[in-house]
Amino acid sequence: MLQSFAAQSENAGACLPNASTPAATSHAGTRNAPCAARTPWLHQSENAENTLLQASFSGTPHTSPALQSTRYTPATPALRAVFAARAAGVPLTVRDVSPDMMEAIRQQWGLVQHALQPVTELHVAAWLKKLSQLVTNPPGAETAASQCRAIFEVCGDIPSGAWGRDARLAWARQPPRNGYPTGARWPSPNELRTLLLPFAETIRRDAEGCRALLRLHSQSDATLQSTISQTTAPQTHATPPVH
Repeated sequence: MLQSFAAQSENAGACLPNASTPAATSHAGTRNAPCAARTPWLHQSENAENTLLQASFSGTPHTSPALQSTRYTPATPALRAVFAARAAGVPLTVRDVSPDMMEAIRQQWGLVQHALQPVTELHVAAWLKKLSQLVTNPPGAETAASQCRAIFEVCGDIPSGAWGRDARLAWARQPPRNGYPTGARWPSPNELRTLLLPFAETIRRDAEGCRALLRLHSQSDATLQSTISQTTAPQTHATPPVH
């Protein structure tokens, strides 16, 4: 819903409503009408978005569904060693990966798939609400929605799994720089993206490692199945000629 609102706001200048939303459907008859005729609807969408973001950020009770946890647990050192060996070109075979490790890879792959989901503006607002408790100058209710929108616009390519507790603590624990208490102050969108990138790269690196080893196992299974099929195929013998 928030993403459709954002898309509608971006297209406001071009007067192109999002046809996938109920509001846009109800305005289908006025698609070719002057921009002024549709401006109130666009303002209503923006106001609804601001209200939702402010409620989520400020902690005001609202009826939005509970947000699922997006915290990602990185791969264990043992798995990362195998991922690194594979990435470095070490010729691994399925025999080099024990059944227990392969099961761990499958479990990690499930975590990775969830962590790679795109983050939503509402998730960013909830994350920022918790960050606001760790800094001395959080934005007020009147600017919370615009602050969240600006951060989402710059950091929206950071997957959902990177927006966890570890990232918040990483910001708060930064030492002062040139006398400026960086970790105790509210971040700019670019500063926050710089901090979140290593968390995103960890997820993507784990994803590539899991993908490569699962592909290796799948190829091995296919080769084994082909060999079994060939060795168990019924043998046909030609009938000797009768003289």
